[in-house]
Amino acid sequence: MGLFLMAFTEDLDTFFNDFKVTVSYKNVNYTGILDQPDEIVADDRILTTDYELQVKTDELGSVVFNDEITVDFEKYKVRSVRKIDDGKLSIISLIKV
Repeated sequence: MGLFLMAFTEDLDTFFNDFKVTVSYKNVNYTGILDQPDEIVADDRILTTDYELQVKTDELGSVVFNDEITVDFEKYKVRSVRKIDDGKLSIISLIKV
């Protein structure tokens, strides 16, 4: 028996369908997934929320520190951007304005 390799074609739009939010950057709308985990810093007290936006790298991976973006009509500023996994997706760390 031979080894059969099958190409995997991913559809990133399907990934975003269930949890997507509208993201506006430079007057263009995109989709993303916003996570808002609380960060426990000391003595089990929640001191901050760590806003992270998961996006397609080819759409929003080029944003830079301090750029302003809107997520579901709320304004945020970019703290950092990093590619994840195979680089097709990026995580944008945000600060609420």
